[in-house]
Amino acid sequence: MPEQTWSPTPGTPVVEYRSSRWLFIGGLAMLVFFGLAAIFPDVGTPSPRSKMPEGPASFLFGALALGGLMLMIGSVPHMIRFAADERGLWWRAGRKSDLIGWDEVRAVRGQESRPPVQGDPNSKAVLSALVFTPKDRHFENRHSKLFTRPPTPGPEVELRLPSSAIVRQLTQEIARVRPDLVL
Repeated sequence: MPEQTWSPTPGTPVVEYRSSRWLFIGGLAMLVFFGLAAIFPDVGTPSPRSKMPEGPASFLFGALALGGLMLMIGSVPHMIRFAADERGLWWRAGRKSDLIGWDEVRAVRGQESRPPVQGDPNSKAVLSALVFTPKDRHFENRHSKLFTRPPTPGPEVELRLPSSAIVRQLTQEIARVRPDLVL
């Protein structure tokens, strides 16, 4: 399938959110904390029982600061956009984009997150997601840019989203364009 471009109908409302920032913030904290410890290893009052000399300690903290920098680079937050028009559901994240055509799905429903049932050891938390019922089994393969997790067992395909509010917005936009598909 040729690469799709982002071109929903002009004037189509767009639902957007930023990808998780927590990994980026954690990498930044590692870079700053361990970077300062590597640059100034002798700050503070060293105890007489200190077993590690300054050279190896500085190298260790420098390596951890470099790990924080690599974590930051690998997890730069980017804007993710969805738009629903008469052709389908458009998705764009950075340079990646995709179109899920309405002729590929039988139904779409929003699944809001909820915690596991207390007292039931078999109960699991439900994560917020947009759930598609595809017409064929190659749906996840065609849209592998969007569905990066391993295939879900069963007839439905889940697109996990960070919050229930985004799921509600997307479900409303899909219902505005194709109310016959929304369950």
